[in-house]
Amino acid sequence: MTRNSDSLALSGVRVVECGQGVAAAFAARLLALMGAEVIKVEPPQGDLTRRRGPFFDDVADPELSGLFLYLNADKRGVTLELGDAGARERLDALLARADILIHNIPPPQRGAAMDSARLCQAHPQLVVAAISPFGSSGPYASLNAYEINAAHASAMPSTGPGASPFPDRPPLKLFGHQAEFQSGVYAALTAMAAYFHRTAGGAGQWIDISEQECLAAMSESTLVHYTYLGRQASRLGKYGYGPRTVVPCADGWMHVNFLEDAQWDRLMELLGNPQWGHEEIFKDRYARGANADALEPLLAELTRQWKVNDLFLAAQDRRIPVAPLHRASEVYADRQLRSRDFFAPLPMPARASRSVEVPTAPFKSTAMTFRLTRPAPRLGEHNHEILSEAVAPPAASNPAPGAAAHGPLSGVRVLDFSWVWAGPFCTLQLAYLGAEVIRIESSKRLCVTRCLPPYVDDKPGPNRAGPYNQWGHNKLSVELNLARREAVEIACELARHCDVAVENFGPGVIDRMGLGYDVLRRHKPDLIMVSMSGYGRTGPYSRFVNYGPQLGAQAGLLSVTGYRGDRPREAAVAYSDPASGLFAAQLVAAALIHRRRTGKGQYIDLSMLEVLEMFFPEMLLQYAMTGRDPGFDGNRDALMAPYNCYPALGGPESWVTIAVGNEEEWRALCDAMGQPAMARDPRFADAAARKRHEDELDGIIAQWTAPRDRREITRMLQARGVAAFPSFNNKDVAEDPHLRERGFLVTLEHAEGGMLTEPGIPWRMSATPCRARRAAPPLGCDTEDVLSRLLGYSAEKIAALRRDEIVI
Repeated sequence: MTRNSDSLALSGVRVVECGQGVAAAFAARLLALMGAEVIKVEPPQGDLTRRRGPFFDDVADPELSGLFLYLNADKRGVTLELGDAGARERLDALLARADILIHNIPPPQRGAAMDSARLCQAHPQLVVAAISPFGSSGPYASLNAYEINAAHASAMPSTGPGASPFPDRPPLKLFGHQAEFQSGVYAALTAMAAYFHRTAGGAGQWIDISEQECLAAMSESTLVHYTYLGRQASRLGKYGYGPRTVVPCADGWMHVNFLEDAQWDRLMELLGNPQWGHEEIFKDRYARGANADALEPLLAELTRQWKVNDLFLAAQDRRIPVAPLHRASEVYADRQLRSRDFFAPLPMPARASRSVEVPTAPFKSTAMTFRLTRPAPRLGEHNHEILSEAVAPPAASNPAPGAAAHGPLSGVRVLDFSWVWAGPFCTLQLAYLGAEVIRIESSKRLCVTRCLPPYVDDKPGPNRAGPYNQWGHNKLSVELNLARREAVEIACELARHCDVAVENFGPGVIDRMGLGYDVLRRHKPDLIMVSMSGYGRTGPYSRFVNYGPQLGAQAGLLSVTGYRGDRPREAAVAYSDPASGLFAAQLVAAALIHRRRTGKGQYIDLSMLEVLEMFFPEMLLQYAMTGRDPGFDGNRDALMAPYNCYPALGGPESWVTIAVGNEEEWRALCDAMGQPAMARDPRFADAAARKRHEDELDGIIAQWTAPRDRREITRMLQARGVAAFPSFNNKDVAEDPHLRERGFLVTLEHAEGGMLTEPGIPWRMSATPCRARRAAPPLGCDTEDVLSRLLGYSAEKIAALRRDEIVI
């Protein structure tokens, strides 16, 4: 699909990508999708994803690996051995013409040539985004790690699967390479924000992104449960409300998640009003959560009488929040995704026997689009075309320093109508990047997150709620009674002074409030407005009610995240919320660049379901390329073995991750275990053999780890170069010296809570440092300041508006 350059936000932006695997490649893919020219630099032996597959009919071909083709469409490719001095000169020549470098070369392998500070000194115009498992500084920076280690270090897996009945089974990370995918989105976001700053006269700079911190920032409110109240999160036990579970149907599985008692009442009516539905032990959502063991078999007896799609449509017709649990084949057939033309053929090399469909982009816009036009490069395909260019580059520009005190988006103002998690998580990223975010709120309809535990000192209150506080850093709170026409007019006046507006109500709600895009752009013609919703604003499901956990089920996540042989269960996190919020933030950064180049504002309609699909290419492509729906395989990897989470001394919450990616690491693991002969065992002779005998191998390793301390195992194996790391919980994260040293854990003085520790920013920037400067605002605390400073209202006028309950 070809797009004109005016609609491609990053048209004319030049990007170089180095490294291997998913993280840097996905970040660069997002930039290529928006129109950037991307040159992928591979080692002569090729990127590791060329060998990961999936492959057509399981026939391995490094030019037809599904994951590689997905990650690298619309790029040109060259091969360079970066350990060679001549190759580094060619890379420098590429960088002299580039705007952005994205790489995920591990810190111990970078050397002076790939040192971020040196690169920025040599190329003052360059934005360097470096991704690594633990960041480029701190006690863990030099550790060897794979995705499983970084994911478990974040504590996100510690709560998965949710409400697990299996203390003897390990915490479960989400399917695939989610630490790498999300760090890739963070890299794209921050690189675009830094480029936006540079185009305003600023200098290039380096950005340091930690995969551990990226997932830790997205792990719901588990961290503040510990820092506020000392409560350790666990995958074991029950949810505080119910039902929140997966139930069987006649032909599949359905996810149910009821936050309101009225939703439960409507479900009982749909299912024939069974007498047990009104018993005392199920009287409200808290009682149903506490008695989930009794409730779920009764509920399953009724849902088994329905087919999945029939129950889905009948329930949604009554505004009951349920969603089907889809496998990859059912994702491809989803009516909503098809109606929005979300899938498109993946451009294929000429040698491919057939094509497959892949996710495109999860948004519709009035001004900005995407491209998917050219197949991923063959190994070294563009060496002559690119590397034969003049080695002596034109002199690099030397921009003025132009440092921004509060981040690269200083000077950008955001009008924030969002609530719950996805929208506030989007505006949190913009606030961290320096934008002034003005949150519009009302005590007459409090944000859900102001009403959720944990509370400071366990005392409920709208200013004491941990979820709100951790997603409210650096924001302002203005309280308006938007049920009044005069308050709506004030919001429109504020829009005149803003660059961006964000909302995530159900489709049509913001328009009925009188604050839709068509209204706001009359006040601010070049306004950028983002609407986020579960399914997007169009399509047959657009008006359906949903919550984050349901979207994970419908996107296929729950069909591939689980223990082998088990039934589907909850994931560790309502993943669609933070993933969509983060993705929306990088779309805002792209739209700001687009507006600076074209003068155009735009309206962006983002689908949270579609966002999720972008992170599961291996799930989708396995079905598309082999005809098989993938199933559960715990923490394991498709190719690497050992690659798992093993028991350690200390009971059901004590686990350690170990991963081996090459033969040198395998021999080192065997030596550390005191079993050097195991390295020569024919069952484990190479990666393919170890994968065939993975059950036996995991049993041997588990016997070795079980009587040992998880941190001692980590120290012992890391000393030999083996990737190992404890599976952290929220207590571990809160007390982690590495995260303290890097500044990810922030302690801010809150107006009601005193000194509170919460998760912070998962990146570092050199020229435009980003900081959590201010704790979340008490409700309405900035009303007078904003109305007087931006609108010129006098104290008397504001007092009169308060008397009339227009301003609250």
